[in-house]
Amino acid sequence: MFSRFIKYIYTDSFINQRCVLIFVFVLMISCDKNRIFERNISIDNNIWSLTQKPHFEHENKDTLSSVNIMINVRHSTKYPFSNLWLFVNTTCPDGYISQDTLECLLAEKSGRWIGNGIGNIRDVSFFLKQTRLKKEGLYLFSIEQAMRHGDLTQIDSLNGVVGIGLRIENSRNE
Repeated sequence: MFSRFIKYIYTDSFINQRCVLIFVFVLMISCDKNRIFERNISIDNNIWSLTQKPHFEHENKDTLSSVNIMINVRHSTKYPFSNLWLFVNTTCPDGYISQDTLECLLAEKSGRWIGNGIGNIRDVSFFLKQTRLKKEGLYLFSIEQAMRHGDLTQIDSLNGVVGIGLRIENSRNE
C-alpha cells in the first residue's frame, strides 16, 4: 500500500513538473509580441571567413509600420577582439541594394564581456536601425564580417564567432 502511494506521488509530481515546464516554455514564446522575424545561423567551426556571408529572407507584408532591425551576435570568450565590425546588405523587392556598417561592442574597456551567457559563450543583440520596409515582397539580408588589422588588411578568418542572426521587430515608438 505504501509503495503504491509513493509511486502515485512520484508519478503525479513528474506529470506536474512536465506541465510546469511546458507552461513556462509557452509563456516565454508568447511574451515576445514585438518579433516579426528572427533567425540565427551558426558559423562553421566558430571561424567566420570572409567568404561566409550568412543570409536571411523576410517576406514583408506591412509597408506602413516602423520596424527595428537588430543583429544578434553569439561569440566565445576566446574571441580575440572587443568589437566586431559588420557590413549588413539589404536587397529590397524592387532590386535596390543598400549597405549599412555596424560596430558591435562586445566588451567593456575593462575587458568584461557584454551580454548574456553561460560558460564561455555570450549572446548580444545590437540595434542596426529603425526603418519602414516600404515595399511588399521578399527582402534579402546578408551579413559579412568587416574586421581589419591595424594596417587595414582584412582578417580572412575570424575566430570565436559562434553565430550571427537577424531580428526584425515592431518599433515601440509608434
